[in-house]
Amino acid sequence: MHKNSMKLMKEFKETYLSDLKGGTVLDVGSQMVEGQKSYRQIFEPDFVYTGMDIEAGDNVDIVGYYNIYQVYDVVISGQVMEHIERPWEWLKMLSQYYSRYICIIAPCSWKQHRYPIDTYRYYPDGMRALFEYAGIPEVKIWKDTNDTIGIGGKR
Repeated sequence: MHKNSMKLMKEFKETYLSDLKGGTVLDVGSQMVEGQKSYRQIFEPDFVYTGMDIEAGDNVDIVGYYNIYQVYDVVISGQVMEHIERPWEWLKMLSQYYSRYICIIAPCSWKQHRYPIDTYRYYPDGMRALFEYAGIPEVKIWKDTNDTIGIGGKR
């Protein structure tokens, strides 16, 4: 995970999750590739962190979406959505796994990096449209230098 994404996720935790300590967090796309850092260090020990990815690997507790059997307080995903072929369907699926917040960080400007594919770049209007399609109520969506951040919540 690049430094800016780590900073943004830490800010999300500090701003929105102070009353949820001890809650559950599902990190979708958690595998650490090529020595990257993980969001786990941001959330543990204050939260019960579970890493999920489509392949087994470092920092992966659950392999495959079909093995998610519970609803988590918070679903997070960073630097993954650009690798999803149909992000509108993906977000709709993720919307069933959280009870309080969802936080998605995706690049708005970044070089192509196939793992295994690289599909889109996201701006706030696009993130907002995807949240609306998936039925995720917007809390805040904005763009910083290289990333777009979408936070949704259930009321």
